[in-house]
Amino acid sequence: MSSTPLINPSPLETGLRAAFAARSQTSEAQAAAFERFQKHGFPNRRVEGWKWSDFNAALRRLQPANDRAGAVAIAPSDFAGLNPIEIRIVDGRIIVPGNDAVEGIEYGIIDPVGASPHMDDHAIAALNVAMTRKALGIRVLQGVELVRPVLIRHINSGSTPVFSQTLARAEEESRLTIIESFEGAGAYYSTLFHLGVREGAQVERYLLQNAGAEMITHAFCGVMMSRSAKFKQTSLSTGGALCRHETHMLYPSDGSESRIASASLLSDERHSDFTTIVGHQGEECTTRQLHKGVVRDRGRNIFQGKFLVERTAQKTDAKMTANALLLSDMAEANHKPELEIYADDVECAHGSTSGALDDDALFYLRQRGLDEHCARALLIEAFVGEVIDGIPDDGVRNIFGARVNQWLEAV
Repeated sequence: MSSTPLINPSPLETGLRAAFAARSQTSEAQAAAFERFQKHGFPNRRVEGWKWSDFNAALRRLQPANDRAGAVAIAPSDFAGLNPIEIRIVDGRIIVPGNDAVEGIEYGIIDPVGASPHMDDHAIAALNVAMTRKALGIRVLQGVELVRPVLIRHINSGSTPVFSQTLARAEEESRLTIIESFEGAGAYYSTLFHLGVREGAQVERYLLQNAGAEMITHAFCGVMMSRSAKFKQTSLSTGGALCRHETHMLYPSDGSESRIASASLLSDERHSDFTTIVGHQGEECTTRQLHKGVVRDRGRNIFQGKFLVERTAQKTDAKMTANALLLSDMAEANHKPELEIYADDVECAHGSTSGALDDDALFYLRQRGLDEHCARALLIEAFVGEVIDGIPDDGVRNIFGARVNQWLEAV
């Protein structure tokens, strides 16, 4: 492996280099990925897409250290009542159920991916490729409508950086529901999720970020859509020291559609970043994207969304909206919606707003007997409700709604 040393590396970067060099087995793809990471290092605010989420600054205080001792106590999941196929990734170790065979789905531990069209020139994704030893593989067979959801619990308990990968594929005309939760009070978690939605398949993905206030998370999801495929994703984040969730979607074929919705509920100094890039190449594809951010204290809400419409993507219908509600003078919201369009027969739009609670609406509710806390909570719940109410699954919608109410109790 050739050497491309980082300039002024942090203790974490130095430790990662030593850890990679000490591994007994690495593939050519992993060696190339680590070279790509070393070329760029962790992104900082001088990089356009990271100017509001300085990962380099956030991670410089971390040093690799194996501080985990013994088994991690894991509480039951909030989603346990949905009877899911529960898979745990605890400190990077994949734990699949050994006696829970379900017809129509295959899952297990596989070799990690070495490349993806979504990850070119992405330093953190390259680092994940280099450092992940084993991956979780999931495949729903053709024509199968999987009734039980697949629950993937990402659990980090210590200061050692954790890397994991999931490779999932929904075959033709199948249906799959995936729930991912990020839990624990660890320091740094990096995950790659590669999803292929084949022709006529439908996938619903739910993401709940509820880790500790010191957690630094980077979750990268790359989605490849086939003809007439459907994808729905709903995310709810209470942030952490810095939590960034990226979704990179590609429509190479015609007639696909997706709905991407996210909400951030941030207090103290928690930081949440939702970044999405949707590439339209096929004709007559539809995208709807909605983000809602509620920020109090010194929290930071980041939203970056981009629709790239290639010349071949005629009759694209894509709309993006981002709204933020600021509950204190020090709260911060940064939105960056983008449209890059090369086709001429499209309907594309984006919008962004930020502001405080409506004083007139607050006064109206107070005049009808509600105290200030209840009035504020009712308005915030209605603001976020557009994301939560769009969840088609009753059980998941109730769990997300309960998390919103739990956060509102402290407002």
